Amino acid sequence: MKRNSLVFVIIAVAGIFMIFNPVRSCQSRNPTMSLPEQNKDDLARLVAYGSSAWRSPAEEVIRTFDAHDVVFLGEFYKIREHAALVRDLLPALSAAGVRSLGIEYALSESQPDIDALLAAPEWNEAEAQRITFTWVVTWGFQEYLDIYHAAWEFNRSLAPGAKSFRIVGLGVRQRWELLLTEKDLQDTETLHKILANGVPDEHMAEVIQREFLDKGEKALVYCSLQHAFTRYRSTEYEQNMKDNGFTETRRAGSILFDRVRGRVATLALHAPWPDSSAQTGLAYPVDGVIDSLLGALPAEKQAAGWDTAGTPIGRLPIDSGGYATGHEYLTLSGLCDGYIATGPLTSLHAATAIADFVPADAADYAVKNFPGVKPAKLDVKTINTAIVEEAQALEKTLRQFR
Repeated sequence: MKRNSLVFVIIAVAGIFMIFNPVRSCQSRNPTMSLPEQNKDDLARLVAYGSSAWRSPAEEVIRTFDAHDVVFLGEFYKIREHAALVRDLLPALSAAGVRSLGIEYALSESQPDIDALLAAPEWNEAEAQRITFTWVVTWGFQEYLDIYHAAWEFNRSLAPGAKSFRIVGLGVRQRWELLLTEKDLQDTETLHKILANGVPDEHMAEVIQREFLDKGEKALVYCSLQHAFTRYRSTEYEQNMKDNGFTETRRAGSILFDRVRGRVATLALHAPWPDSSAQTGLAYPVDGVIDSLLGALPAEKQAAGWDTAGTPIGRLPIDSGGYATGHEYLTLSGLCDGYIATGPLTSLHAATAIADFVPADAADYAVKNFPGVKPAKLDVKTINTAIVEEAQALEKTLRQFR
């Protein structure tokens, strides 16, 4: 298997309990994704509303905590600007009484290591990298480590006795050594063995319940949009889980919403949406309406956040693409409680790959815990090269949006 055809199977998304990165599914296709044309009158009305109701992304996040205790911030994965938004949010979150950040990108069993990292007198980049590597050996992207550094730095600025900002790992260890061939992905018994420690969404929900909701603490949860769904139900995922004999078929956000209702909410970050009918497998969200709206706003307002309930933005129909599957009539407000854009799709960039993320002395661990079908040749060099190529592939895909 050639390095550049290596497909990462990453925890947590669709299919059954995982999905290959959508970038990999379309990197061999290179068409330009032109922005769909919009009705001028409809767009003008939406621009007028979007401008008058505009908030900055940070303001939208903070304001959502006025009515909710746990706010999911759902991302596409590996977009530089999205991780940077979370990094820069920490002081504002703390000032608003939100002193916890739950992240998909660390194992819950690594919590003592995370706490020690953020309380250490000196910053330890290698330890932040090790914690991330322990979660997924292929997650070598700098901006995710920068979130830890920002929390450590913020805690250093606090007055003596002030409550520290905490990052909480939400992931569960999976037995990736049992996933050897494509056939294993279709074998129910093998899937159950891989998930013997827990279904990712169920585990994530339990940690959020225990660490935040049961303690009456507010928390931002940064994760894939797939995990972040609360009121919206991912019918295809749920059917796949049911077909494979799993008793818990819901997403993490849906599990919690069914328990605590309005104490949890979903904010969606603006990024490409899955669409099997598109040439690239990805498409402009809401048929390009959001990008047309952003493009019509002045530059200083193109990073924006809006509520969806009862608003013109929330009433935008979702008629096509993966999110519409299984839903007879869906609008943006049915998908999420708020929508945040760090900018148009054309402004987004891939996260920065870390050179030599997998250390030579961790070769055995990396190969055993590689989160996907094992190619014939799998070693440290192959994995490190593929991490770099993954970032390059995402950057190439994002540049297709014009």
